[in-house]
Amino acid sequence: MKKIRELASSLVRQYGTSSPFELCDCLSVDIYRCELPAQMGGVSFQTQASGCIILLNQDLRSVESRYCCAHELGHVMLHPGLNAQTIAGHTCLCIPRFEREADFFAACLLIDPSLDEWSGCFDPLTVEQIACLAGLPLSVTDLWLENR
Repeated sequence: MKKIRELASSLVRQYGTSSPFELCDCLSVDIYRCELPAQMGGVSFQTQASGCIILLNQDLRSVESRYCCAHELGHVMLHPGLNAQTIAGHTCLCIPRFEREADFFAACLLIDPSLDEWSGCFDPLTVEQIACLAGLPLSVTDLWLENR
């Protein structure tokens, strides 16, 4: 997980932003909003013609869309050339591990690193407060806390 944290930090330093949308723009990853099944927030894949593409469910609220984009960017950066359908259909690779890694990448991008500095000045923030501030699901925030 340390390498994932370092990759996220490196991207933020290099491009001067932690916005997954701006990072996708800098990295030439195309984002399209489209109709997807309700349970699917997004999907990423590579094409030979145009490189990496992220599809986001058009029904996501802004904060959900930001998290989903960060998660899918995690797949693009950490698992190039793989997608869940390919993995499930043609390999014995562990999909939950890849999802966990993409979630951790999203958390490293979206949780403000200065939270550690502030927590010394006040009562420590709860997992719920961190999740709310970062716009992340509790499970993703828990993953970040377990690996900081």
